[in-house]
Amino acid sequence: MLGFVLLVAAAALLWFGAELFVEHASSAGRHLGTTRLAVGLLLAGAEPEELITAAIAAWRGQGGIAAGDAIGANVTMVTVVLGLMALTRPLPVGGRVRPYLVGAGALGVAAALSVPNGVSRVEGVILVLLYAVAVAVVWRVERRVPPIGDLAKFGDDVGDDPDDGLKGLLLVLAGVAIMALGGWVAVLGAEDVVVALGVTESVVGLSFVSLATTAELFALAFSAIRRDVEELAVAGLVGSAGYNATVTLGGAALVRPIDTAGVVPWAWLAAALPLLVLVLGGRSGRIGRFAGGVLVVGYLAYLIVLYW
Repeated sequence: MLGFVLLVAAAALLWFGAELFVEHASSAGRHLGTTRLAVGLLLAGAEPEELITAAIAAWRGQGGIAAGDAIGANVTMVTVVLGLMALTRPLPVGGRVRPYLVGAGALGVAAALSVPNGVSRVEGVILVLLYAVAVAVVWRVERRVPPIGDLAKFGDDVGDDPDDGLKGLLLVLAGVAIMALGGWVAVLGAEDVVVALGVTESVVGLSFVSLATTAELFALAFSAIRRDVEELAVAGLVGSAGYNATVTLGGAALVRPIDTAGVVPWAWLAAALPLLVLVLGGRSGRIGRFAGGVLVVGYLAYLIVLYW
């Protein structure tokens, strides 16, 4: 009962934090001198609750949960979260989003290469440094003014009152903090609910824990859709995929080298999914209901194989 109460409380926190983030992302981007796409990639993409969860699991010697959470969260995001969004309305995965999807896939490959024999502290450092490089690239690219058509397409308004920028940035950061708190509460609730199932650490991490820690992205995604800024939600998902493959996995290994038994094939699946999204987007650079259905069914198949 306590677990379900925590999950309900987490849902309320996640929804409120997502509303704050989406509403003020544009003004925060103007204050930082960058685009809303970068705000989505770097701020919404940061997953402190994933890192905290994985680090605590590693510290307790539960490497399977730590690695499973990092990898399973990416599978969950790019299948069920993105798929449900696409079932609601078409989503942009081309144009300015395309190179970042490729980058997320590349970071996923780096994670997959590190897991066969467990992740050591040296490999953890390498993964974290790769994310730092990715952040620098995004910051450099997105501080350049994009073409006028892209500005309109992504809602990066110019000429608004700059005095609102700092307030917007603070509210966005508050939204991220509230979402992180909600994600942590969701993890606590999920652990209470699944403690009696008797499955392995990696299975718990790949399924229940990863589903709980991606809860804030569900809230962010559907808040963004309701406000007609779908690209912000897509950017958050792409940024999160890169973050989990590097900082979450690498940061956990820095706390304590982690055992990754049972997650190797799923790490390669997580690396391939961003590229699959590009294929589903086709020439139009958008994924619709059919592609969304494919992704959701794919997640269900993933769970069936995981628990088979």
